[in-house]
Amino acid sequence: MHTVTSQETPRSLLTRVGIPRKISWGFLGILLFMVGTGLEVSWLSPYLIGRGLDLHVVAAVFSTYGVCVSLSSWLSGVFFEIVGAKRTMLIAFVLFVTGTVVFVAVGVQHDAVWALFVGYAIKGFSYPLFSYSFLVWIAYRADPKRMSTAYGWFWFAFSGGMSVVGAYGSDFLIAHLGQVPTLWITLVWAGLGALAMIVVNRDDVRVRAAEGAASRWKALASLVTIMKAEPRLLIVLGVRVINTLPQFALPIFMPLYLAGFGFSTAEWLSVWGTIWLLNIVFNLVFGFVGDKIGWKRTIAFVGGFGAAISIVAFFYVPQLFGHNYWALLIAGLALGTSISGYVPLDAVTANLVESNKGASMSILNLGAGLSTLVGPLIVGLFAGLIGYVGLAWIMFALYASVGVSIWFVTPRNRSRTEVTATART
Repeated sequence: MHTVTSQETPRSLLTRVGIPRKISWGFLGILLFMVGTGLEVSWLSPYLIGRGLDLHVVAAVFSTYGVCVSLSSWLSGVFFEIVGAKRTMLIAFVLFVTGTVVFVAVGVQHDAVWALFVGYAIKGFSYPLFSYSFLVWIAYRADPKRMSTAYGWFWFAFSGGMSVVGAYGSDFLIAHLGQVPTLWITLVWAGLGALAMIVVNRDDVRVRAAEGAASRWKALASLVTIMKAEPRLLIVLGVRVINTLPQFALPIFMPLYLAGFGFSTAEWLSVWGTIWLLNIVFNLVFGFVGDKIGWKRTIAFVGGFGAAISIVAFFYVPQLFGHNYWALLIAGLALGTSISGYVPLDAVTANLVESNKGASMSILNLGAGLSTLVGPLIVGLFAGLIGYVGLAWIMFALYASVGVSIWFVTPRNRSRTEVTATART
């Protein structure tokens, strides 16, 4: 068992670019596993509707998925510390395989609605255990002075797999193989990710492996008590929910909205994939920028106010320019860039507490999970009342609130740069 340390070899190339050397293969594992998750995200909703399901049923399937993602995200940090790093990853992979088999073999191929709910619910527990647990792994291994940059690499891998390779790959696979084979191929990508994470990556973390049952129950209880001890985590929770709302809300209805202006599904997938291609590049940029000019400043002005303006522009471009692919793409790229401004939030959260980083990061992960629930929920509750553009104004208000609320979150152990940057604000 490896000891928990964040020291790195000073001359390591990986260290110089901000990647913790001990877990470098883990970043590749995240990318590959998230390709398996992302191959279905951007087109599954209209596909299910095309098979005769009502929009509200599809939204309910995604909402059920979001509930399970939220619960798994919340448990992921402490589960990681109790069970151990590699065991957590293996359990996540088994859940992914089981959920996919139920969802595709029974739900899709035999039109069993109950299996769509059950299979997608099981899958909802898988990727947070795999990916968000890795955030805790980074907290243990990364150089504190390069922590925001390390998390930038994580989000580069996460979004690159889920929203870039996933979107472009699904477009290619659907055109050549069809939807059902594409759903089965997700197992191959998830398997490759698990192989890189569990076998090729030689590091492991077992913080509480030798502790008794009472200590482990206390660790689980800390998921609740830590918010009482550190109430600023409630703000972090809300900010993280808002962070990726478009990623889980837009694929449900945006293809339907754009179809009214003449956009095809292929054009939508192309725009969606390009948005997240630029996003992963700026995940690295704003990870570095956050370490230089201040974590909260980056979140507030780029992720908060920048995203608020961009999300509204993305919706109004079709109304102003009609079926104009390039105008829509430019607005989408602005949105993808601004969402990258949330990368330093991981570093802020990791430094809010002196110890029990697993519980602290679990609160952040809970917010990420809740985003998969809140996104479809907003669509289901308000699309029929205020229309699709009205949904954009809801997200505008939420993003603008981040620009204000993040200033009330101050890490205990801030880097000298962060202290200086905050003082200048």
